[in-house]
Amino acid sequence: MIKERIVILVFLLGLTPLFAQNNAEDELGAWYILSSNSKISEKFSVQAQTQFRFYEIASEIQQFKIRTGVKYRVMEGLSVGVGYAYFRNDFSYLEATPPAFDEHRIVEDVYLDHNVGSVKVDHRARLENRFIVRDQETDTRHWFRYMFKITYPFLNNWSADVYNEIWLNVGDEPTFAQNWLGFGVSHKINDLLKSRVGYQRIHLDGPDFDRILIGITFTPDFTKEKSKS
Repeated sequence: MIKERIVILVFLLGLTPLFAQNNAEDELGAWYILSSNSKISEKFSVQAQTQFRFYEIASEIQQFKIRTGVKYRVMEGLSVGVGYAYFRNDFSYLEATPPAFDEHRIVEDVYLDHNVGSVKVDHRARLENRFIVRDQETDTRHWFRYMFKITYPFLNNWSADVYNEIWLNVGDEPTFAQNWLGFGVSHKINDLLKSRVGYQRIHLDGPDFDRILIGITFTPDFTKEKSKS
């Protein structure tokens, strides 16, 4: 299994010459993601996530992100959530950009999921309230995001996914903000750990960005511990 994960990682990293463009804006970058999804009851789960988003594979960090949230399962196939995220942004690799700045976000989510045969289908609608802090002043903006994702399991503990997410400005022009299109391969290492390697294209009203995503997710289930006690 370890050899298979290494082969997939090397393959994706080997795509660098295909995605890298002559323009600096199109440099292939990488996001390194450490997440946890802790089930604390039959209804509630708690998420936490840290991301290091690099403009290149391992240099020129664009963003540092840390996020936490709570998810509540209303019924089978329907959940809601709320969370907070902190971003440290540094776009100094671009021209005519402000110095590094902080951003705080409050998010509200609605999740829908169902199965079509062995394929899992996920929908997520998110309202994201942004508080951008520059020079001790706060600029408030809002995004609406909708993501559609399908996941197909194969072999033992492997799955492949593809997704698309559109971002819209709320109360600002233009309405279109950006679009994320991506795919990935995940492997369930054991009941606690899951790994994923993927690719994502970010389309803005301007340049597009290609990103490799490498992540580890911890999935503790505290309801099992309670049942043992």
